[in-house]
Amino acid sequence: MLVLAAINGSLYSRLDYAARDRFRFVPARTWEDALSAILTKPLELGVLDPALEGPARSQEIERLRVLFPSFPLILYTQLSPAVAPVLLRLGQIGIKHIVLARHDDHPAHLNEILTAEVSHTVAGQVMSALSDLLAGCPGELKWAIESAVREPATVQSVQDLATRARMDRRTCLRWFAKANLPPPSVTLMVLRVIYAHRLLQDPGYTVEDVATKLGYATRSLAQNVKEVLGMTPRELRVSLTPEDALNRVRERYFTPPAASALARVS
Repeated sequence: MLVLAAINGSLYSRLDYAARDRFRFVPARTWEDALSAILTKPLELGVLDPALEGPARSQEIERLRVLFPSFPLILYTQLSPAVAPVLLRLGQIGIKHIVLARHDDHPAHLNEILTAEVSHTVAGQVMSALSDLLAGCPGELKWAIESAVREPATVQSVQDLATRARMDRRTCLRWFAKANLPPPSVTLMVLRVIYAHRLLQDPGYTVEDVATKLGYATRSLAQNVKEVLGMTPRELRVSLTPEDALNRVRERYFTPPAASALARVS
């Protein structure tokens, strides 16, 4: 999982050590770098230091919170009299995880906090909402599907998905059929469109930003959104709630034919 690390160098080394191969960090040395990374890379959450550019400030982090409310934030900084009121202010706007250097930043604790935030990421919420549909898949395949949603540019084919799940292509296809799922290419397209829809609920993203973040050409994203949800990306961000989008894809792509026909009769 890719994580934004807008923190000073001494803190970065401790954070990187705590990752234990599960998290990969994209460093940002300025707040503009942090904003650019959020807009263009498939980041799932951010670790931020209010003192990134010198004296501790809350304004830049508050701005990110307003622009990207779906992007979980963790504060990691050194405690000082100047930092304390900033942390209080950021806590008041809903940022609850605060890690203080040399106080509670043991690698195991840092890893625990990062892991706890996984379920609050956009991809985590999408996978949780559709977890019952993937219940028939083995654990490694579910992990591969989730990672393909998180970093779509890294999984472009059924073979890529099978390789990530440590199985051959034919076995991958058999598991999808056994779990009553659409073919892998269709399933991944649907999950990515739901992911894109969730991102488009944040005011800080344009359609072009979301396409870039997910490794799409803007036209390709629009085509997939139209195919899956029946509207343009700009229409769906104001016309369809996340719950409505989930209901649509469940009915269209994940309802067995017999059950769908019965529902229409009743």
